[in-house]
Amino acid sequence: MARARKRKCPTCKAAFVCAGLADNPWFPFCSERCKLVDLGAWLSDQYAVTEDLTRENDIAAPESDEAQD
Repeated sequence: MARARKRKCPTCKAAFVCAGLADNPWFPFCSERCKLVDLGAWLSDQYAVTEDLTRENDIAAPESDEAQD
């Protein structure tokens, strides 16, 4: 079992003690309210991933039919 540690809620910045998900169902948030506030921010585009997540090395080149003959 994880050791209880003092943590900081990413939404409200309040300090709380938690050992992880088993100890706090809203982890890493301090409460259900903070979890829902964060979800609302993502859904209303207040947060956005701006980095291009597609990299040339991560994309497999499609195989041509000639290569299979």
